[in-house]
Amino acid sequence: MGNLQRWIGPVQRTPHYWQVGVLAFVYFVAAKLSLQFAIPPGHATAVWPPSGIALAATILLGGRIWPGIWLGAALVNYTVSYSPILAVMMGTGNALEALAGAALIRRYMGVPRRFERCRDVVIFVAVAALSCTIASTVAVVSLATVGLVTWTDSLSNWWTWWQGDVTGIILVTPLILSWRLRRAAPWSRRKKLEAFCLGGLLLITTLLVFGDATEFLSPFPLTFAILPFMMWAALRFSQRVVTTASAVVSAFAVDYTIHGIGPFALWSLNESLLILLAFISTVVLTSLALSALRIERGRAMDELERDLVELREQAVTDPLTGLYNRRYLWEFLRREWVRAKRKDDTLAVIMIDIDHFKRINDAHGHEAGDFVLMAIAGLLRNRIRSSDIVCRYGGEEFALVLPEASLENVRLRAEDIRMAIRDLDLAHNGVPLGRVTASLGIALFPDHVSDPESLMHAADAALYEAKNAGRDRAVFCPPGRFPPPPARQITCS
Repeated sequence: MGNLQRWIGPVQRTPHYWQVGVLAFVYFVAAKLSLQFAIPPGHATAVWPPSGIALAATILLGGRIWPGIWLGAALVNYTVSYSPILAVMMGTGNALEALAGAALIRRYMGVPRRFERCRDVVIFVAVAALSCTIASTVAVVSLATVGLVTWTDSLSNWWTWWQGDVTGIILVTPLILSWRLRRAAPWSRRKKLEAFCLGGLLLITTLLVFGDATEFLSPFPLTFAILPFMMWAALRFSQRVVTTASAVVSAFAVDYTIHGIGPFALWSLNESLLILLAFISTVVLTSLALSALRIERGRAMDELERDLVELREQAVTDPLTGLYNRRYLWEFLRREWVRAKRKDDTLAVIMIDIDHFKRINDAHGHEAGDFVLMAIAGLLRNRIRSSDIVCRYGGEEFALVLPEASLENVRLRAEDIRMAIRDLDLAHNGVPLGRVTASLGIALFPDHVSDPESLMHAADAALYEAKNAGRDRAVFCPPGRFPPPPARQITCS
């Protein structure tokens, strides 16, 4: 209901009786205009926009708006037959049609601002076809019962009534729903120019297809010439543009056809309008489906992009600590080494190993060990600059990469980290874990090494010297001496 409130806006704040009255008036006026093209006895017409108005109003304003539909439909039918009973029956049929259609759309589509999936267009058409059987059946049975229509002619009247209602819904309901939305962003100058070109070309094509030009261009068929322009609108613009363009094309086509002009003015007025509006509905539905497909594809691409970003994060992130893993460490290290070499700058690596970590696991369990790793990971994350990174190198080892850091700055940073780890007072499930210490090995480019692989070897060698010297200390790798530690292979993984 929150979304519905935003879509309806100030209309819903209007008193209910005003909403009912305005809807009844609009329905009555649209119906009187449409009945000019009705077949005898004057109730069934191929042009029936009120069905689309009624369905859109019921979707947007809720089922309580039904008295406006009923009143408008009853009044307009009373002006044709002057039969109160017949007017009540037909008004009831039209109101039930709108209520049933809105209920089915809410059930299977929600409250559509636009058709965001191809299946929405299919559902919408199915709902229109199904719900329109209510009004057409009630009306024809009522007309035949009172003798205004013979049972022999009831089928043709039923078909005209049903197709008129369906076409009205297909053309008018999406138009109203799309205009209830605010445009997402103003168009650029280039977009406005494109819209102007589209509108001009579509208007010219419509006049050529449905106007007098068909006589001069015969025998060349131009009927489907408007389809590429509707596809252009669907692929490049919003559904508001598609539905508006459809309404304009329909208005011109109906006007020409009722004056006996165009490719559809070949039969009786009712048959011509039925065939014309079936064609127009097909074009509109094709355009709406294509527009929905574009929206659906765009949403799928956005989701795919988010998934790829998430997969990328998972590929370079340690699941336990949330730090970067060894794979990202090497990517970052090589990239920063190229930058440091080009700018004649420094690049430091600090390797950190938790002392006697196996004792913690043996004494308190692996959950306690994981708790210690996460606590130290959080500590390291809070003690680096935005330009630095901290990674879980493997097991109980961590690695820090510090671009643009002087020798003294790296030394102070290493000592600060070592003391902060030593000062941790950790307890897991209420059980103290004792003092935790760490050994640190430090190497600096270009002071100690000349390439990223040697930089890691040098920091790792310094780490082993710190362990051999008694642990809980930070050791620099001496310049020019960085042998890889025994039985260890430093590779990107």
